[in-house]
Amino acid sequence: MAGRGPSPGVLRRTGLALVAATICVAAAFLLLPLAVQGLLRVLDLALTGCIWLTTSLGSDADAWTILTAVGRAAAHALMTSRVLAVLGALVLVSALALYGLQRLLGTQEESSP
Repeated sequence: MAGRGPSPGVLRRTGLALVAATICVAAAFLLLPLAVQGLLRVLDLALTGCIWLTTSLGSDADAWTILTAVGRAAAHALMTSRVLAVLGALVLVSALALYGLQRLLGTQEESSP
């Protein structure tokens, strides 16, 4: 019985870990350019916002006018189809993660006495 080999559960977990690691590496490889592009976009928007805020403060506008303009610009930047698609994808990923966590924790609760 010593030469039986690993159990099917160990093989299944090992295979699942390999598949998960492969998917993580592939996702990182595919999403890294988007992350860099997003970081550069955020830096560009921050610089543009600072310049815009400085010119607004220099033009003797009151605080409510500046805050209203900043709010409108932020809402306009966030209401694009690309941002909404990313938010939708994040909602889907989080829902799948919650489903997987619920299945995992539900399986552990049923197996404990």
